[in-house]
Amino acid sequence: MFITLIMVAQLIFTIIMGVYFSKSLKEKNNETTTIKRSYEKEMTNLKKLREIRLTLPLSEKTRPKKLGDIVGQEKGIRALRAALCGPNPQHVIIYGSPGIGKTAAARLILDEAKRQDCSPFSKNAKFIETDATVMRFDERNIADPLIGSVHDPIYQGAGSYGPAGIPKPKPGAVTKAHGGILFIDEIGELHPTQINKLLKVLEDRKVYLESAYYSSEDKSLPLYIHDVFKNGLPADFRLIGATTRSPEEIPPAIRSRCVEVYFDDLTEQQICQIASNAIIRSGFDANDSVCSKVAEYAANGRDAVNMIQTAVSLCMVEKRPCVTDEDIEWVVETAKFSKRYERKIEDEERCGCISGLAVSGSKGIVIDIETAVSEGRGISLSGITEDESVEIRGRKLQKTSSAKASVANALVVLKKYFRIHPFVHPLNNVGNVVVLELYLLLALIVVFVFQEQYFHFLHPFVLSDLFLYKCPFD
Repeated sequence: MFITLIMVAQLIFTIIMGVYFSKSLKEKNNETTTIKRSYEKEMTNLKKLREIRLTLPLSEKTRPKKLGDIVGQEKGIRALRAALCGPNPQHVIIYGSPGIGKTAAARLILDEAKRQDCSPFSKNAKFIETDATVMRFDERNIADPLIGSVHDPIYQGAGSYGPAGIPKPKPGAVTKAHGGILFIDEIGELHPTQINKLLKVLEDRKVYLESAYYSSEDKSLPLYIHDVFKNGLPADFRLIGATTRSPEEIPPAIRSRCVEVYFDDLTEQQICQIASNAIIRSGFDANDSVCSKVAEYAANGRDAVNMIQTAVSLCMVEKRPCVTDEDIEWVVETAKFSKRYERKIEDEERCGCISGLAVSGSKGIVIDIETAVSEGRGISLSGITEDESVEIRGRKLQKTSSAKASVANALVVLKKYFRIHPFVHPLNNVGNVVVLELYLLLALIVVFVFQEQYFHFLHPFVLSDLFLYKCPFD
């Protein structure tokens, strides 16, 4: 009887356990099926999204395919070739205004280097591109897409290493670019801490990571983890940084490690060429004067392409086969483009006026310099910067400009010894002491040399290869 009860109990227990495991297996299968269906649905939606494609914008169609297609930067591209296509490639920083070809040149220079027999870049060398303006940075080193980071087990992202208590290294862009080129657009926007870390990587050519969860004595850790923390991640690459900032705004430590290349602003003729290429790629016809009209308003190549694309779209909507000057004028008015101002040396002489060659950013410009001497008012000066702002380590200092101080010193001498009472009238931002010398030279010529009511024309000449000016006195 007792044995019969035990057998019945075992049978009941077996049935209960069978029902339990059967139900659990069924639930697990249902859950797996549900997840699989969800994944399949998401994959189907993803495929549908990838099948939807808009037409390529004109900016993509006109993008240079080789270095020779970049307009107006022959000197800068030659400097890039010298820095990166030889047997000992160097780090480079490219300075220049927006839309003149910095990014396009950086993307194409690696392919150019691979074609050189003496280049150390292999055929599989990678080009890694990133933008400093959108690069995340965490001072706790939880995430650093530039240098790399360690996902400790307590943080999300440790993956299968988390439950085992193993820190998981995550390589950054510097390691992904190993053996190739790392391009950082707007490198001047990097956080100071990131710049300091980048400098260390450039020196060591490897990345050292740290984690409180790593111990060199822990034999249970994989050999890969020990190797990463002991020897670091490889990061032997060449850096190309592009920036629209001036060289003075870039930290000197990183400038000293890079070859500095300057891209020039585009002239009207070069912008006209870019506009002509854009019209050809668009497949539309245009009047002969359309490109010249675009060049009057476009500040760079990107502006020129955008203007042509808008005008072409207008013609397509209105079913017209040709782009006209009126279309460009409509684009200028709608987008509020400003006309390019390019002062040129005039053939006609003007009394007391000279044409000075100055520098604005990286571009040479012509400025008007006038000097007037009248009884009772003395010398009237223009073109002197009164104040200068200097930013040092986050502190902004305001000071009187050296040009204004030089003017004040010179005019004190004139007032004391020549009895000329100065009248200073600042107009524009020149701030060059050589300009002051021209002012004073013209004024003294008027006062002490030409005493007649009507003066004869003084032939033009060049002073120190900086200023080409004419001194007409009627």
